[in-house]
Amino acid sequence: MPSRPGKACRVPTCKEIAKAGQHNGFCEKHKDRSGWFKRERDRGNRHQRGYGSDWDKLRQQVIKRDAGLCQSCRRQNKYTKGSHVDHIKAKAHGGSDSLSNLQLLCVACHNHKTATEGTRYFKD
Repeated sequence: MPSRPGKACRVPTCKEIAKAGQHNGFCEKHKDRSGWFKRERDRGNRHQRGYGSDWDKLRQQVIKRDAGLCQSCRRQNKYTKGSHVDHIKAKAHGGSDSLSNLQLLCVACHNHKTATEGTRYFKD
């Protein structure tokens, strides 16, 4: 049986063809990006990063304190169910796991906050 045809490289500006089943959809030129998730793996599992059973208990305290509502939406007099416990000041920027540094956010607000914190994961 013949092999599957390749597809366009996952890098939007690249016009090369990625070989089917190799490099997770990246061409030979961009194959180093096929392991982008490796950086996350290298950081360790959630327990190694400090999100073990103590975090689960702390998370439940924040959800209860914030009455299950997104605090960003609530400041705008909107009432949206929150699902992400967020560090107001990110741990990577010196924030802590104290209750005063944690807030409950909905998915949309959490994604917006994360995107505007200045962290950039991909570089051309």
